[in-house]
Amino acid sequence: MEKKVTMQMIAQRAGVSVVTVSNVLSGKKGASDQVRNLIFALAEETGYRRSAPKAKDDGQTYRFGVLIAERYVKEYPSFYMHIYKEITQEAAKRGCITILDVIDEACERIADPVYIFPDAEIDGLLIIGEMSSLFVDLVRGNSKVPVVGVDFYDVDKDMDFIIADSFRGMQKVTERLIECGHKDIAFLGTPRATNSIMDRYMGYCKALLLNHIDHTSLICDRSMGEYGSVIEFDLPSELPTAFVCNCERSTALLIEKLKEKGVKIPEDVSIVAFDRFLDEYPDGLKVTTYEIDENVLARISVNTLLKKIRGNGKRFGIRMVDGIIKEGNTVKRRDR
Repeated sequence: MEKKVTMQMIAQRAGVSVVTVSNVLSGKKGASDQVRNLIFALAEETGYRRSAPKAKDDGQTYRFGVLIAERYVKEYPSFYMHIYKEITQEAAKRGCITILDVIDEACERIADPVYIFPDAEIDGLLIIGEMSSLFVDLVRGNSKVPVVGVDFYDVDKDMDFIIADSFRGMQKVTERLIECGHKDIAFLGTPRATNSIMDRYMGYCKALLLNHIDHTSLICDRSMGEYGSVIEFDLPSELPTAFVCNCERSTALLIEKLKEKGVKIPEDVSIVAFDRFLDEYPDGLKVTTYEIDENVLARISVNTLLKKIRGNGKRFGIRMVDGIIKEGNTVKRRDR
């Protein structure tokens, strides 16, 4: 029996991602003419046949619009593009199609309040990552379809949100440092930048208070406000014994800055962080983190939107996805 040709096979031969192959074969924009021609040629050469999306019980193939702010896409590697990939895969399993729209700052500021996806009819909408509150209201008012927020929330909005358990997760990894004898612990992150970072900061504070540590230390890592995304910060003149990082991008920059100063990890300074999606750190470091299963986050998001599309009027509110502490080699026990 001949081996079935898959998009993965075509992607490997073309030297591109499976998402790129899927987008090209489904007629979506984004790839260069050279890449598109190569993928079509390989598909024809190998005899690839794209399976039609499996129809739902009501005979429809649903289209999910997905919005991500441009500032998140510019990050490399991009955590939210990783989440989008997971959502695309989960949607495909249910016979659904995703259409991505990247929102630039001008549009998010409502300088150009044009309805998104003007050339495509969508059945539901996923917004990945925190965006301007007014922009979200505008989108919800114009789209007239169910909307679900992914990895952010707004307590003032009557809509569904699927988020990681930022508060408890950061509390747990901070307590991991305290269990190892650390008391001088700094939080790296800007709480007012997003609700998620604020929750992580509060989890850090709770861990210190419960363990009778009155001293908190905050190092902001980005500009405040809805559009701040550039991560940059200076190390304090006197280093703490440990850092709690709000995200892996800040963690990577922190490690780089400490290395430049000749500070050894974890011999001189210990580090914990929230989530892990980077594959490598220098010198064989593997950061101890509170890790969220992005596949679960994507699956719940897709299921929630499907239920809303199919007429289930129940409001699900804020749903949290738990994680687990993944031990690395960046924490050293100190003498009490």
